[in-house]
Amino acid sequence: MAWQKRLATVHRLLSLAVALAVPLAAYLVNGTLEPWMFVVGAVIGFSYCFPFFLP
Repeated sequence: MAWQKRLATVHRLLSLAVALAVPLAAYLVNGTLEPWMFVVGAVIGFSYCFPFFLP
């Protein structure tokens, strides 16, 4: 059971990292940081781990 909890934690951290990496990548390409970049990042990152709040 311990490895399943660690796997779930790693999966959640990966989805959060993707959600933060998308605006960073868009900033590096465009040179500006806009609110829609965070929305796109959240959609992509959190859709990777859809049952984010489920065990």
